Amino acid sequence: MTPTLKTPPRVASTAWVRGLTLAALTIAGVLLLSNFAPLSNLAWAGDSFHPYLSSLPLAFAGFGYALLQLRLKPPRGILLKRLLLAATFVIWAVDQLLPSGRLATFIGDVVIAAYILDLFWLVQEQAGGIPSASGSSDGPV
Repeated sequence: MTPTLKTPPRVASTAWVRGLTLAALTIAGVLLLSNFAPLSNLAWAGDSFHPYLSSLPLAFAGFGYALLQLRLKPPRGILLKRLLLAATFVIWAVDQLLPSGRLATFIGDVVIAAYILDLFWLVQEQAGGIPSASGSSDGPV
């Protein structure tokens, strides 16, 4: 009998996910290029357009990641954590469009807290599998 290799499950119809992430990457590149002096004087790269240019890749990345997770259907706890991460990108995109003020500051703080929480969960998950110097696993930090 020939052993079979376990392959990750294929996600049906990932065209939207791939399209959104490619658009996010492309716009992020345009965003970076817009900061160079020769391009910064162009109408599309001006100060009035910059908030939209910085918001779009965040929104596309967030929506694309959320769509992927809904198609992958991980266990409920994992799905909620991943959807929080996706929502954080979308909230950050909204924050880019807000004028400076208390609301924008509060939303920025919410985004920071959500990213720290996500990183905490990631560290807990990854640190649980790292053996200590003595060779035994001490569990999560």
